[in-house]
Amino acid sequence: TNCAVGDDSSLSLDDQSTRSGNTSHAGNAFISVVHRLAASKSTSARITACSLGPVLWSHLDFPRQLQLRGVITRALHDVEVIVRKSTAAVLHEIAELVFDRRSVPWLVLMCERSMTDPEPQLRAAAMTLTWHLAEHLPNAFTGDANKGSLSIRRLPPRTDPTFMDVYLLQCKLLPVASNLAEDRIASVRLSVAAQCDRLVNAMGEHWFNIIIDLLQALLSDSDERVRSEATLCMPRFAESVILGTEEDQDSTVLESLMPLALKIQRDSSPIVRSSLATATGELLIFLVGLGGASHDAPSSPLRKREGSEAPPSPRSPRRKGSYSDETGYKRYKKHVDDTFIPILQNLLQDPDPEVTTASLRAVTNASRSSARSSTSTPSCSHSKFDDDDLASVASVTSLQSHLSVDRTKPVFIPVLSEKQVLRLLPTLSNLATSAQWRVRQSAVEIVPALLGCTHRHETRHEISKLCLTLMGDKVDAVRKTAAECLCLGGSNLAMHGEDDGGEWIAKIVVPHLKTCSRSEDAKQRMLSLKMIEIIITNGLCPSRVDVVESGASGDMPPSPSSHSDNSEAATKESAVRAILTIAASLASDAVPNVRLNVGRVLGVTVGLLDRSNAEFAASVLEQQIEKEKSRGTGSDRDVIFFAQQALSIFRQQST
Repeated sequence: TNCAVGDDSSLSLDDQSTRSGNTSHAGNAFISVVHRLAASKSTSARITACSLGPVLWSHLDFPRQLQLRGVITRALHDVEVIVRKSTAAVLHEIAELVFDRRSVPWLVLMCERSMTDPEPQLRAAAMTLTWHLAEHLPNAFTGDANKGSLSIRRLPPRTDPTFMDVYLLQCKLLPVASNLAEDRIASVRLSVAAQCDRLVNAMGEHWFNIIIDLLQALLSDSDERVRSEATLCMPRFAESVILGTEEDQDSTVLESLMPLALKIQRDSSPIVRSSLATATGELLIFLVGLGGASHDAPSSPLRKREGSEAPPSPRSPRRKGSYSDETGYKRYKKHVDDTFIPILQNLLQDPDPEVTTASLRAVTNASRSSARSSTSTPSCSHSKFDDDDLASVASVTSLQSHLSVDRTKPVFIPVLSEKQVLRLLPTLSNLATSAQWRVRQSAVEIVPALLGCTHRHETRHEISKLCLTLMGDKVDAVRKTAAECLCLGGSNLAMHGEDDGGEWIAKIVVPHLKTCSRSEDAKQRMLSLKMIEIIITNGLCPSRVDVVESGASGDMPPSPSSHSDNSEAATKESAVRAILTIAASLASDAVPNVRLNVGRVLGVTVGLLDRSNAEFAASVLEQQIEKEKSRGTGSDRDVIFFAQQALSIFRQQST
């Protein structure tokens, strides 16, 4: 047929067929097609009949919708599982298209039918259909079909005449979720645990306490996967309840869930304990944001950046009113100090390395929010120099920073207070001595985030000791991560002032950089080159630092001849030049791998230097090539290769 769905011509053709005596399937011509497909013995045909439902629904009047509902109802009872699964997906789409209250009881009945299906996957899908239908129930009574399903109405107030109609239908939907939460198959219960937050957001405030009880039961489930998923749901669930409840009642959800959280930290399953660490970190961010929004500290995650407008949460309406009352702030802070920080401290000492790593990641996420450009890293010729076998989180950050177009500095938004950071330091120090190298690496990766939460230099000094200890670790990946995190600590983490980053680099990083460059251990000398790369590529250099020239130290070789007119006494020199001078001192190192890394590092950084410093780096490379070739049989071709490659980059950018 050539008629379009809902077109007047199609209706007239149907009327003509009815008047001519063909009255078996009166109505839109496509209804006849749907009936023929639904009656077919072909499984594909019956699936196609159902899939036409959402396409036709909005173009049919109520009597013809009744016919379509009959087809979908029979398909939901089909003997083939695949047909029933397709029908469940169709019901999700139709739930968004219903703007007529007469169709809602039928959809509720379909939810109840899916709940009793013998196939576990269909019963799990019934949970999704339940909250999806609950979310769109108000639309069926007060919605505007012209605006479509994207304009979701909230539950009407109790004074509204339609409130009782919606409420009675919710009374039928909630038992569906409750029965699914008690299903004998764990995968069905897992589906409920994963979507409790969506259900509580869709049902409204008057059902909060009942759904809280539902989540509590799932947190004590016999299956570890269900307990894990329910634990991960806690932060989203608490956010939906707190933001949708009156301020004097918003702590009920936390008081109900905290005893179970304390119990879960002793769960026998490492998977559940790892999920608890992740959930605790997310709750820390949310609760500190609620409490911190009322204070002047720039650390609040909810504080708006200048010139930006934070969009409202798509999952729950942010209630009107202020979180700024002192009582509310103390209430949230009490949960953070008395419950969540101790939970993380205990999990950080967990014997399972996966749990410990998850806890460290949670502390890092709770201490830091990295604001980076969402654009992907462009391809660049410098990427060929990244030959690390094991790249840490910090090394990926460093690489993205110097390969990005604008080389945006990392921006850290602190969450933990100074006191809370001090409470975590002893635990982190113990983890730095763990027998698991990945745990040691995770322990040091948190350093830049913790530094962003501190204002006192004494606290920062204590945090830096963690990096300095692990810079001598026997595992290369741990040493590199420690060096990277020590350098990244000076990037104005918490915007404490422009001088903080420069002072950190000048007084802590550079002295240890020099110590590493003069070490008898070749691995430490290569580590100093890695630090030089991180400092320059991330733009962490202060304006000037005190540097002692080669005349004051026999360990430091003289600068290239083009700069021989510089004084041999202690002088003030630009930080970049001072750091490049340290790299130059390693250009003639006795170990080929060290000499090789000089060319690699200068090749990565030469494009980021100003003209004067770039020429200095080029002169170092020229002298290195000349000296390497003069070694005769003792020369290393890889050293020459990297030096020549870096020089070619310099020459390309100079033209």
